[in-house]
Amino acid sequence: MKKTAIMKYKLAFIALAAQAFVFASCSGRISGVLREDGSVDITIQSALLPSVAALVRAVSGNAASILDAKTIAQSIRNAKGVKAVSMRNITPSSIDGSVSVSQANDFLAPPGVQTQRLITYEQTARGGRLSIALNRATAPQFVNLLSPDAEDYLSCLMAPGLTTDWQYITTKAEYIRQLKATYNTIRNNRGLGDALASELENATVSIALDLPGAVHSAQGGTFSGKCAEFTVPVLDLLTLEKPLAYEVAWE
Repeated sequence: MKKTAIMKYKLAFIALAAQAFVFASCSGRISGVLREDGSVDITIQSALLPSVAALVRAVSGNAASILDAKTIAQSIRNAKGVKAVSMRNITPSSIDGSVSVSQANDFLAPPGVQTQRLITYEQTARGGRLSIALNRATAPQFVNLLSPDAEDYLSCLMAPGLTTDWQYITTKAEYIRQLKATYNTIRNNRGLGDALASELENATVSIALDLPGAVHSAQGGTFSGKCAEFTVPVLDLLTLEKPLAYEVAWE
């Protein structure tokens, strides 16, 4: 594990959650309003898991601020397609805020020929479609678009699905074993690996999207009226043992 990754971890994964709708290492809720012109307004309410906050304190020796809302906002502001960002600390380990995206198809789009997009938005006279697809082959290139240090942040939790450092870990069971072995022996915090594993196995990110029309299908989620909702297990995001694909279509 890179030493710089641990020391930089105070930014945490919440920055990734805000930038990519679903990247997170915390429990929280993300709400978005998508308009016909492709613009999106996102609101975020999230806090680090207690064990993740304990890890930050253990490796940095800093018991004060863990998440810096201003630094996170600047990182998000640099992402492609972002028009405006507002973030504030609720506690040293939790934030809320908003992100305005000018065009969904531009958001985190890689340069050059795009063989696969993270986000695809289509709107026609008959309706529209929004899809998000992530797998181990494409995830690292999207992570690199978020900020120069994004891979370092993800390496702190040894995320095998989102970085190239840990891709030899191929299953969630292997990931949990490695996490425990790495962090159970931290000085003054014995058993931290067990706590991390337990909390990550139960953590989810809830996503609610308001769409331009009445939803008629939501792959991987539920829908009612113009709203679609998704519950994404954090462990699935970190490992990508299986590709993740979410799609919502409306009239």
